[in-house]
Amino acid sequence: MALVTLCPGCSTTFRVNAAQLQAHGGDVRCGCCQRIFNGFATLITVNESAIEYTSQIQLYTFSTTEIAAENQIIPGSSDNEVETHVIPELNQETAETTETSAPLFGDEKPDRQWYVKWGSVNALLALFLISQIAYNYRTELTIIAPEIRPRLERLCEFLSCTVPYPQEISLIGIESSELQKNPAQQPEVATMYATIHNYAPFPQVWPALQLSLLDAREELIASRIFTAQDYLQETDKSLPFIQPQQEIEVRLDFDSDRVDALGYRLLLLYP
Repeated sequence: MALVTLCPGCSTTFRVNAAQLQAHGGDVRCGCCQRIFNGFATLITVNESAIEYTSQIQLYTFSTTEIAAENQIIPGSSDNEVETHVIPELNQETAETTETSAPLFGDEKPDRQWYVKWGSVNALLALFLISQIAYNYRTELTIIAPEIRPRLERLCEFLSCTVPYPQEISLIGIESSELQKNPAQQPEVATMYATIHNYAPFPQVWPALQLSLLDAREELIASRIFTAQDYLQETDKSLPFIQPQQEIEVRLDFDSDRVDALGYRLLLLYP
């Protein structure tokens, strides 16, 4: 690091050293405007690489009366007393602006090839980031923009992954349900009929059905969860999902011979 001081008269900056400043309490003379000032008052440190110097600081001899005329305060002096002091004069040839900073790329400016290289790296990083987002949130993206599902599925073929369908259970409801028994033909078999409706504007995974049988006091007797393969009709089992705004009839047959149920509760859920 180098010591640099600033002339308050002409705002020129000079390199100084500790010996010059300590010799006379910091008093120096500007080589540009000849003003005497205290170098400690505006002393700063800068990096050596940021300053170039063409010559050394010269010494200038003057009396304390010159200092008094310039600074107007000389501690311990009188009108009859004249002392000779050697005060360093800061040569203008050594002045360098401290605002100059070390070049970022040395003496050579970055060429076009450098910009092309870093531009390509940034483009690849941005593409990688977009791919990561698309992979981690591929299902959410199909909810926001259902038309991009085919593109995501093609991308997943390359990455050996799948694009799951959404599972928003709050957007699927049971329109109606009914539990029936036929004592005359099959007294041990009960059948549950229900209508499921997908209110979402996008396709969804088939939900599971939880059927709970209740007694006369509405206490739980038995409960079972049925998957789509259990309650879908044969013609509907090939469908991988329930379409947007689709309504479908389902049927559940189960053995109720050992269960004397007087009520039931039917819920939709995603396991």
